[in-house]
Amino acid sequence: MILNFKVNKSDEGQTLNTFLRKEGISLALIKKLKFLPDGILVDGVKQNTNYVIKSGEKITVNAWDRQENTDKSTVIPQDIPINIVYQDPCCMVVDKPYYMPVHPSFNHPKDTLANAFCGYWKNKGENHIFRAINRLDKNTSGLVVIALDAHTAEKLKGGVDKIYTAIVHGKVQNKHGIIELPIARKTDSIITRCVRSDGQYAKTEYDVVKQNDKYSLLDIKLHTGRTHQIRVHFSYLGYSLAGDDLYGGNMYDIKRHALHCRQVSFVSPYNNKNIVVNSQIPEDMEYIVGKI
Repeated sequence: MILNFKVNKSDEGQTLNTFLRKEGISLALIKKLKFLPDGILVDGVKQNTNYVIKSGEKITVNAWDRQENTDKSTVIPQDIPINIVYQDPCCMVVDKPYYMPVHPSFNHPKDTLANAFCGYWKNKGENHIFRAINRLDKNTSGLVVIALDAHTAEKLKGGVDKIYTAIVHGKVQNKHGIIELPIARKTDSIITRCVRSDGQYAKTEYDVVKQNDKYSLLDIKLHTGRTHQIRVHFSYLGYSLAGDDLYGGNMYDIKRHALHCRQVSFVSPYNNKNIVVNSQIPEDMEYIVGKI
């Protein structure tokens, strides 16, 4: 991605480095680009980052990541269909199905969203590094935001708001609530988390959309992003997610935990517009909603 900036009168006298940092370019990217002949240009001429800028000058930053055209990536491209629901030159949003991991692992090196992403771009003759901004569990369905370059990844870090739909067992008492309980890894497990006083701060906000004595349909906003945060918080309160047998839920009506990332919103670095993307909940969750 190529970024262009115009130096205003108020910016005159700053160093090029200071100006770029103010414009949201990460220090790591500046350090990488300043050694490239076309990395950072002022009126088409390469300048040192200590260069003092002048009003009216045009600054061009070639934020394209050179690693994207190498074969150093360990992700194996696969021709797996992906549902792209938003895309611009900076980023894309993919609607991930349940049962698909986001990243490859030692025991699961293929058939992940990363493999599908790399396969999609390989078919277009390009080779992008997979940079997921938000991460979903294998069994969680819904929207994943993926940056297409290092600059966008830095800009979107912590800048994506997410709303989840969840179905929990029982009738949640309060129609609206905020859960602030610290989450830690269980001492006897590398996977399972729990609420514990020495854990990391975690904040979950929810609204009850619909409920009966058996289930509650919730809209959930995460203010922090701890592993298994929604599942742990609601299990601790006695409202395990339907289908979540790891945290006390049963699998009578659904065979995976009933959790779907239904909305993401963020400001795209491409045009500085607020992007809001929505996704319908899958059929297995719709089945339960029809019973509430």
